[in-house]
Amino acid sequence: MAAYSHQKKTHKRYRRLLPALLMGAVLGAAFAFLYGNGVLARPVIELPVPPVTAAPITPAPTPEAPPTVLLADKAGEKDNAPKNYAPLPRWDGRRVEVREDVKTWGVDILIPATTETRCRFIDGNGGLMPDYQWGMPVPESEPVEDAFFADAVFIGNSLEQGFMIYSGLTVADMFATQSITVDNIYYEEAVNVGNGEYITILDAVARGSYRKIYVMLGLNEISLNTETFSRLYGKLIDELRRLQPDADVYLQSMTPVSARQSGSGSVFNNKRIREYNEVIRLLAEEKQAHYVHVYESLADEEGNLPSGWSHDGIHPYSQHYSLWLDYLKTHTVLEVKR
Repeated sequence: MAAYSHQKKTHKRYRRLLPALLMGAVLGAAFAFLYGNGVLARPVIELPVPPVTAAPITPAPTPEAPPTVLLADKAGEKDNAPKNYAPLPRWDGRRVEVREDVKTWGVDILIPATTETRCRFIDGNGGLMPDYQWGMPVPESEPVEDAFFADAVFIGNSLEQGFMIYSGLTVADMFATQSITVDNIYYEEAVNVGNGEYITILDAVARGSYRKIYVMLGLNEISLNTETFSRLYGKLIDELRRLQPDADVYLQSMTPVSARQSGSGSVFNNKRIREYNEVIRLLAEEKQAHYVHVYESLADEEGNLPSGWSHDGIHPYSQHYSLWLDYLKTHTVLEVKR
């Protein structure tokens, strides 16, 4: 009798547990279905971003420590920038024609009916530049907004790196590091794209879509003979055109050094820099690129970097890079594609 009573109690306990077990099975199946179909959000695990490791310094940059700049960070800034910046054409009242086959950024450009020059150029505000030709220093024009550079990429050496960090321009992509030259730019893995991955500057350019490419090179190549520098730089321009065939290429001149540095007997002197700038200008003429003479944005009346503007006589202090940006904003040109 005792065994029967114990067996009866056990059956009652199972009968009480059965509904709970069935309910648990139903809820578990429902949760698995919702989670598997994305209705319930999966947890996100954020991995720490590795720090940028600096390349060797040649020569030393400004003493301020540069912040970590990731490709993903720059992309996020561009998301907040105006898209597809389109300069509005302007005209001085003379007779014009609207050519349906001449467009830039989707905007009709007004072309003088009597002008028959081979190239058509406008400034960043749409003003016509009938006298401008390849190889000429880009002339001064009305300043543009930062949005003009939203479809631009800046590449180069430690001077461009200083511009990237301190100029205040945030809408453009910028890939620059110390010691970059017209030669090692092909293989030096200098751009941190996150998750421990580094790529070359050219690989970073290839990943984007740009209408303007600004280049600053020559500082670390200053001991090369001008013929070698011209040949290697010309090859790089061809490669940039291959990577971004729709982009205008802007070759920025080298910037001046201080009078003390220039007279120190070092290869980094303003006479040599002016020789290199002439090579860059001739390359702009040969390769149909734009020569932007940023040298004058940082030069005093004698053509030197002003005294007290740099700790090493070569790299400006952070507060002076805004002058470089102001120069770029008042020296703009676009080729009207035919």
